[in-house]
Amino acid sequence: MNINMNQDSQALENTLSQEDSKVIQQNKDQIEVFDGEFLHPSLDIKDNTLTLGFRYRSKSREEKNIFVVVVDGTVQTTDADSFERKEKNYYFEKRNRKLIRIEEKWSIQSLKDFAKYYNQSKINMSPKTIFEEMLSLTKKYVELGQEINYYLLTAWIIGTYFFPIFYAYPFLHIKAPKRSGKSQCLSLLTQLCFNAIKARPSVAALGDTVDALRGTCLIDQADSLERKGGEDLLDILADSYKKSGGKRRIIAFDKGKNREIIELETFGPKAFASIRELPEDLRDRCLELPLIRSRRNFADPDDDNEDWRKIRGKLYTLLIAIYELVSTYYFIKKRSYKENKAILGRSLELWLPFEVVFESTGMQDKIQEAKSHFLSRYSFSEYEPSELEEEVIKVILSELKDKIEVILAPIEISSIIKNEIWAPGDTPKQKAVKVGWAIKKFNLASRKEPRTKDGVRYQFEKNKVENIYTSYCKTADEPTSLTPTDNNTDNDKENEM
Repeated sequence: MNINMNQDSQALENTLSQEDSKVIQQNKDQIEVFDGEFLHPSLDIKDNTLTLGFRYRSKSREEKNIFVVVVDGTVQTTDADSFERKEKNYYFEKRNRKLIRIEEKWSIQSLKDFAKYYNQSKINMSPKTIFEEMLSLTKKYVELGQEINYYLLTAWIIGTYFFPIFYAYPFLHIKAPKRSGKSQCLSLLTQLCFNAIKARPSVAALGDTVDALRGTCLIDQADSLERKGGEDLLDILADSYKKSGGKRRIIAFDKGKNREIIELETFGPKAFASIRELPEDLRDRCLELPLIRSRRNFADPDDDNEDWRKIRGKLYTLLIAIYELVSTYYFIKKRSYKENKAILGRSLELWLPFEVVFESTGMQDKIQEAKSHFLSRYSFSEYEPSELEEEVIKVILSELKDKIEVILAPIEISSIIKNEIWAPGDTPKQKAVKVGWAIKKFNLASRKEPRTKDGVRYQFEKNKVENIYTSYCKTADEPTSLTPTDNNTDNDKENEM
């Protein structure tokens, strides 16, 4: 009897196994895998292919998109949403993005003429000449303290056309007292930078300028970023200097009050103008350009003074002609610095776009001077944490003790910190917020945990926090670490396993 039951069970199991296999196979057959590549419709550089997108008025009440596709040394234009290259399909991910109107930046006729003559090898273009022309324009419209700053500003402007190539792109900080030409400088950047738009500091502005246009976001009166209530925007901006921190999900509401989660691109060139220093999280991601109140009467950089569309046409030409060269130099330079370790970390990330632009446009003779100026003025590796920031790191280390990792909430950490560290009148909530900023600023957490009644919680790993402590806080004559040496050894062994 038992034998028969076992045989029946085995038969049933085999039958179910066969049925499961059929269902799995059917599901496999039904799953469609996308084998193409998505491209940003405004500007993208992938697989040695460059694409640019514009909209233009085809009829009195109708607008269309036109895309420039540069591949294998040939310029083509298309109004299709996709194209094929080497048996691979490329799709423009338009979503609800509204492209820049070509009449505002170039012209449809100039684009057609350029494509025609470029394909016939009749374009006579010198990258160095274009760099020098842009350099002359910066000197014509703004006054900077040192000559090398004009070269850095020019390289930054040109780099806005190539920024998708780079892993990180530095912010520009135009700092000066009132009536020193900050608005004048922003107006010049509006004319010269890629798809540049002056915008208020808001998530909506980032969506319209950066996500839709991959444009250069120009923010005047950036002093307001430190006002209460701007913490979320400041957090987004701080991450947006590099690709890995450049996408954010936000909740949008339509007219029917329906919620929708949308993903915005925030990585892209940004320039800030302010009277005072920027918040620290932005300051150490910037090339700061101090302006001088000039005794000269500068002309306004408006459409009457220059043929700005023709000037921008030269920058588009430069982009199309040397984007592959820029990509190659960027790869070579990154590898070279990785081997010689002359510059490390964020300072390298932010310097590289300048060096690559100088190299690609024939301005090699300015690289060393520009690099020395950049590094002497913006030495990120020598940053010293505040007393509170150092205390946050020490408290986390003390909580780790002999543990490999620990989960803590900012409010827990703030409750352990000595009272004399806090500003008079700080509430528990304000203390927790300050701790949270320190955690983000030094990238102390390894993972963000689900929220509880104590608020946001973070996972901290001992090795990571110890490395940060050694880099920023530990003095040369400090005899021992904050945690036992034996435990460090044990942790290393466990991590290796």
